[in-house]
Amino acid sequence: MQTDFIRKMLDLAEAYESAGGNTETFDQEDFVSWLITSNQRKPEATAPSAFGPPVNGLIAMYLSFMARYAQFYSKRVFRHSVIYSTDDWGVLISLYPSLQLKKTEVMRSCILEKSSGNEVLKRLLKQGLLQEQEHPSDKRSKLIELTDAGRSAFESVQTGINKLADTVVADLTEEEKTSLLQMLNKLHRFHKPVFEEADEQALEKMLGS
Repeated sequence: MQTDFIRKMLDLAEAYESAGGNTETFDQEDFVSWLITSNQRKPEATAPSAFGPPVNGLIAMYLSFMARYAQFYSKRVFRHSVIYSTDDWGVLISLYPSLQLKKTEVMRSCILEKSSGNEVLKRLLKQGLLQEQEHPSDKRSKLIELTDAGRSAFESVQTGINKLADTVVADLTEEEKTSLLQMLNKLHRFHKPVFEEADEQALEKMLGS
């Protein structure tokens, strides 16, 4: 094996460790992610090896991981509450403290698909956390709102939710939080209309399925 290759690999390992990477154990995903982003900051550096996933794939993967981490923590927050999931909590916060909305408006604000969203609303109505009434101007629709029990359930988990939020953002600096929030908001603005329209032809063109 070429000693020059080994020397370069050792240099990369030292740079990775200096940047905060854990060299006690080898985490391929973290190392490849660092390698790609560090090369983006230094255009003159050698391009990353082909064995790792592309940048877009890494971003999608880590966004998926973050959603799972948040769900993992939320189970502890809701453990002793009548609130079942983050979907339930999202519905409650969209109506808190005394908003009246159509079911479709609630599902849209919570990014819930129709089938799963209806199941969430049905369960919350059955639990007595929501109540519904006739729409004053649209006889085909009903308005839903929080009951006193729903407001109490929402308020009872706020301390836990605040701790969850602090845990999820971990040790990011204020500057990093601001930058991340701007990027996530930009992604949200792109994806929300796609989700709401659910145009199968457009989705097929985007995803090739």
